[in-house]
Amino acid sequence: MTNSFVPVTGDDWYQRRRTDDEGAFFRAVANQGPRKGQGGSTRQGIYCLTASGKLLSYKNASDPKVMREAIRLGLARWKALPASERKPGAIEVPKESKVDARYTRTPPEDGLILESYTRILDRDEKGGYSRGTCKRVGGEKAARDHVWITRSEWQKLIPASPRKGRTFAMPTGLKDRFLRFHFFDNTRGEPDYWKPAEVRESSFTWTVVESGEKEILLRLDGKALLSTDADPAKALRGFDLAVTGHVRYDVDTKSITRFDLLVVGDHWGDQGNAVDSRPGRQPLGLAFRLVTGKDAADRIPPQAARELAQYFDRAR
Repeated sequence: MTNSFVPVTGDDWYQRRRTDDEGAFFRAVANQGPRKGQGGSTRQGIYCLTASGKLLSYKNASDPKVMREAIRLGLARWKALPASERKPGAIEVPKESKVDARYTRTPPEDGLILESYTRILDRDEKGGYSRGTCKRVGGEKAARDHVWITRSEWQKLIPASPRKGRTFAMPTGLKDRFLRFHFFDNTRGEPDYWKPAEVRESSFTWTVVESGEKEILLRLDGKALLSTDADPAKALRGFDLAVTGHVRYDVDTKSITRFDLLVVGDHWGDQGNAVDSRPGRQPLGLAFRLVTGKDAADRIPPQAARELAQYFDRAR
């Protein structure tokens, strides 16, 4: 892929909806394959194509062997094309004349980006946790996502009088974003977001651990219960969790240089496109860490940013 292709990733949810040059190009390529249709019809998959928009091969699978097969087939078909179509400069790609802002996502200006990892866990003989196992192929691998935090939100985390030992609650909007859009098991697919009423209990408290001339260190402690039913025993899905974390603030640069969260608890049930969960309540872990945003991979939008108004809770 590195030597013979120009790798590109995109979210099919955006690409099939956007009414601009990029969306039209993607749909024209996808329509040459088995997945085509109007509106919300999914067109996800692995596409090998030319700069002119000719589809060379297609597969929709997470199996690395299948992916390699699609790539090799695409490369073989590329080499079989006339030299006039393969030479550098054969296709001149024009600049975009139209961009659909409704499906364009960029990180908030001067905000923070956290990278998240989700893993199933098992309990070991000593009562601790170990890497999880399951019957679902790939279910033991980590799921990745991002969290976006606006400038005004992270600034509210830094108290005006950061006296050591002082405590304060997590701002409601930011707390709800974590709970509803990031605290779930997405290791096997895309679960439904938690509804506001499904946040049954939550208590997140920040404590000023250090307060000096150069930096301020905060610690987060909290717990929450997320459940599709008021009675957790009847809930189709739930997550009974504890959270801890740290934020480090540089006084000179007026910036946050560390933002870590660790979430561990018992998760249960299927919902949405995340199925084949392990039976009963099973341990689940999530880890969040601050990234710079300089790497292109850092700037991939959170999955929940598809519903941007809800994600930032603009109605609040």
